[in-house]
Amino acid sequence: MKIALIAGNGLLPVEIAKKLFENEGSKPLILAIRDDPEILRPYADKLISFKAPLISRSLREIKSWGADTLIMAGGISKKVLYLLPLLFDKLSRQVIKNSLRDDHSLLGAVVEIFEREGLKVIPYWQILPEFLASAGKLSLRKPNEQEFKDIECGKNILKITLPCSFGQGVIIADGAVVAVEAMEGTDMMIKRAGSLIHHGVLIKMMREDQDLRYDLPTVGPVTLNGMHEAGLTCLAVESGRTLILEPEKFFNLADKYKIAVFGI
Repeated sequence: MKIALIAGNGLLPVEIAKKLFENEGSKPLILAIRDDPEILRPYADKLISFKAPLISRSLREIKSWGADTLIMAGGISKKVLYLLPLLFDKLSRQVIKNSLRDDHSLLGAVVEIFEREGLKVIPYWQILPEFLASAGKLSLRKPNEQEFKDIECGKNILKITLPCSFGQGVIIADGAVVAVEAMEGTDMMIKRAGSLIHHGVLIKMMREDQDLRYDLPTVGPVTLNGMHEAGLTCLAVESGRTLILEPEKFFNLADKYKIAVFGI
């Protein structure tokens, strides 16, 4: 199996690249769509950097390198879709034009193209199974009674909003919706919530029919640092369907900040 990795922003693609190198004993082809592609070079047999998604070029590079398997991980700013369309190749522009601009539809259309070309697209959680959140109390502190009520409230809100594909998170405080995640992403939503009210619970889930090969919710130390600054006291994540990045550092921070982390 020869693996190509399409790497967007964030720590997740870096962790995947490290694990592929350590476990498989061979470096993958990495197609980086991020501002700091050089961070991936130590783990790449070949590193190619793009300013925007280029599906046709990606296919050519993957086939030329001889990969038969593909992993897609990391975020690509939605601003790219709106502000930099001229950087896209013809096939990428067609995908954007013919798809709804939510993550579920766009990524699904892209995966379909790669599969049509004979590539096997695999879920990145298979590479990092130890990063998957388990169920129940994950931190030293357990959610208190009000936090559990807010978790239930958030779950009910997300069951309605997730099928609309405009975000995987919501912040609840005392039964009130403080913020719902949209194009800005989780970290900016947390910051926005902190400017409105200095307490609350963050709940992250994924839509029930989401393809598990891409776009799993992720949390990490950056999430907790933002929560601490915003005054949020509890994080609820979907067990078996959420990746916790840098888990040792993550849980040390959770305990330091007395943030309750719970797998739902």
